[in-house]
Amino acid sequence: MTAKPAPWTVEGSRIEYADRFLRHRMDRCVTERGNILDPYHVIEFNDWCMVVALTEAGDLVLVEEYRHAAGEIVRGLPSGTVEPGEDPAEAMPRELLEETGYEGGQWVTLPTFWSNPATANNTCHAYLAVGVTPTGAQKLDDGETIAVVVADPAETLREILSGDRKAHGLHIANLLLARDVARTAFASHPAAARMIGA
Repeated sequence: MTAKPAPWTVEGSRIEYADRFLRHRMDRCVTERGNILDPYHVIEFNDWCMVVALTEAGDLVLVEEYRHAAGEIVRGLPSGTVEPGEDPAEAMPRELLEETGYEGGQWVTLPTFWSNPATANNTCHAYLAVGVTPTGAQKLDDGETIAVVVADPAETLREILSGDRKAHGLHIANLLLARDVARTAFASHPAAARMIGA
C-alpha cells in the first residue's frame, strides 16, 4: 500500500546562519515513511509583497533593477519585504512609493501564495492597484538603483508568455492573477481596460 503524504516529525533543529534578511535553519526530519533527512535546509525569510500597479492611463508601472543572483538587469513588479509586525496591506503601498514615486488608486488584494514551500517558509502578498499616480521621488535603499518603466500591460504579458523576456516567476503569477481579477473587480474602470484585454 502506498503511503499518503503527511507532515514530517522534526526531531531537532538548529540555526546555521542568521542576519536581518534571512535565517538558515537545518532540521532533522523523519518522513511519513520513516526516512531520516538530516540536515533538511529551510530558509526563513520575512514575507514578501508585490503589486500590479496601473496608472490612470492604464499603463503598467514596472521597475528595472540589477539582480545579483541572476547577474542581470531584470524588469519586474514593484515589490519588497514585509517588516516584522507590519501589515502587508500597508507595506506594499510604502514599497510602491519608495521604489517608483507612485501612489494612490484603488487597491484589491490578490490571493496569497507560497514563495517556495519546499525550502522557504514565507508567503507572498499580492495586490492590484488601479489608477496610481506619480506624486513623489524615489526613496531607495543602499543596494537599490531602480529605473521606473511604464509599459503596456498587454505587450508586457505577450513578451513574457512568448519567452521574449525572462521574468521573475512569482511576478508572472501575479500578473496573470491580476488580469483575471481585473475582469471582475474593475470591469468598468477605464484604467484597467488594457489589462483586462491583455
